[in-house]
Amino acid sequence: MEKSRRKLMERWLRSSGKTVSLTLALLLITTGLSAQKMSADSTRFPIGGQIYLNLSMEVNAGDRVTWPTTGDTLTSQVEIISKSPVDSVKAGNGSLVLSQKLLITSFDTGFITVPPVMFLVTAKDGSTRQVLSNPLLLEVTRPVVDLTKDIRDIKPVMTAPFTLRDFLPWILLLLAAGLIGALLWFYIRNRKRNKPFIKLPSKPVKPPHEQALEELELLKKEQLWQKGQIKEYYTRLTDILREYFEKRFGVNAAEMTSDEILGVMKDFLEEVSTLNDLRKVLTLADLAKFAKGQPIGAENELSFTYARSVVMMTSAAPSLTQENAAPGEKSTGNVSSSNTNKD
Repeated sequence: MEKSRRKLMERWLRSSGKTVSLTLALLLITTGLSAQKMSADSTRFPIGGQIYLNLSMEVNAGDRVTWPTTGDTLTSQVEIISKSPVDSVKAGNGSLVLSQKLLITSFDTGFITVPPVMFLVTAKDGSTRQVLSNPLLLEVTRPVVDLTKDIRDIKPVMTAPFTLRDFLPWILLLLAAGLIGALLWFYIRNRKRNKPFIKLPSKPVKPPHEQALEELELLKKEQLWQKGQIKEYYTRLTDILREYFEKRFGVNAAEMTSDEILGVMKDFLEEVSTLNDLRKVLTLADLAKFAKGQPIGAENELSFTYARSVVMMTSAAPSLTQENAAPGEKSTGNVSSSNTNKD
């Protein structure tokens, strides 16, 4: 008996087509509702297909309806993909029509029963009533497969659209190749022109008198003669003066004796007192270095003072003509100027 009933229901559903709207009578526990229906866009769809299940109810104006709460599934075989908000529309007779759409699917084949849906209606006078719908029968079909043909995909392979991420490695590779090529070209060009690949800013060179004064202050802080290192003290003191003369006047003082230095520096030292101070320093230095003399502390202090005075008295900036002249010409200009003054 049950089997015959099921066959009759199946035959009726198939004759209805995909656009059938199935209206189910409701079992009213209490009266008072005008109409309520649950319909489907189609009661027959393929496995994995999607259809809309429409819920609607017409109630009297002023009645409050508690809409059934649905989760992600209606049953273990029917899944809810999405659902619309409950919408309300006023009917022509003054009643209110509430409706909602559920997008459902199923991945089980065969006949599936949608369970009854229960609504709770509260009237104006405070009385409540329950409304139940009859179950809805759906049929989920299998895909038709022609076994005589070769196996093939249900759908062709989709080609994903290209994005910037797909081209980013190639863009970075081209930029790196361009950068390497530019650096190589810059290196070859500078090499042909005998220029450094990367030109670093040079440190400004201090004037000779500043270097000499800094070395003198450093020698003073070491306190060599106070520690009994007389010879080392005068060696350092005269070396500072020799280096200063070489940088300031272009005199090869490092290879000269004290007398030779005095003879050459006559052409550069305009003040006689300055030349006398230099002679005193060199004389005491020769005494300490070669004759093993032991100058007293006051003489050591005076030698330092004389050496500093020589540097200070000859530290004047060169004239404008000397600044514009070539480095090799400055010494010549100084010698000529000194000879003229001497004459």
